Amino acid sequence: MDTAAPRGSGGCSVFGVAVTAAVLTTVWWGLTALLSENFGNDCLFYFGVDGPRAEHCYLVNDRAEAWLPRLVSAAWISAALVPCLPRRFPLGRRTAVGVTVACLIATVVLGGHAVAVSAP
Repeated sequence: MDTAAPRGSGGCSVFGVAVTAAVLTTVWWGLTALLSENFGNDCLFYFGVDGPRAEHCYLVNDRAEAWLPRLVSAAWISAALVPCLPRRFPLGRRTAVGVTVACLIATVVLGGHAVAVSAP
């Protein structure tokens, strides 16, 4: 016998998606730092100080180092907003989850590019 009160759509599943995306964003930030040898040390080792490939490597890694913490913060802030938004505004809840997922996508793209450029 089910005695639980019926819940509206977009309950815990929306919050779960937001938290999962925020966790994956944080994990990818750490993996990017590890795989690119702390954002750019591989650039110096493989490409030296000067040259077009070294400059590109430094630029990409500096961009990733600057933006990944901001994207992680935005993902967690958006995930934290999901339970605060009332259920009667599903568009606001979906927008907050969308921001979290967009941060995850941007983090994967920036981090993947930084790792790819840092490789020989």
